Amino acid sequence: MPQRLERHARRDVVLARPLPARVDKAVRAIEEWLAAEPFRAPEAAELADLKLGPRELAAAVRAGRLARIADGVVLGPDAFDRAADVLAKLPQPFTVSEARRALGTTRRVAVPLLERLDDRRVTRRAGDGTRTMV
Repeated sequence: MPQRLERHARRDVVLARPLPARVDKAVRAIEEWLAAEPFRAPEAAELADLKLGPRELAAAVRAGRLARIADGVVLGPDAFDRAADVLAKLPQPFTVSEARRALGTTRRVAVPLLERLDDRRVTRRAGDGTRTMV
């Protein structure tokens, strides 16, 4: 784990019951596409097709299988580390648009992901809206 994120090791993963088979299968489908596109969060319609509502997503997050970025926005549990690795390679400071392009994602994902990285003190937001790695 990158040194800058060691202090942010997943403390919120608790010993949880295994996911029900239906939920486990749906989460595995999300894990498969996140393996190919780690910052392409499933859209609401895709989650609905998989029958994953807020309760099922919360259970997957508690089990350490997904990370909640914002309401209805989930990525893999390694998303913060992976994003930090990508963003560290950008010229500093960088804009949301530059981060979005580097991560290969949408603003719907990039903005809350950057806000979470700010909260974790991985990035710092300047008054002009740009960010730098801490």
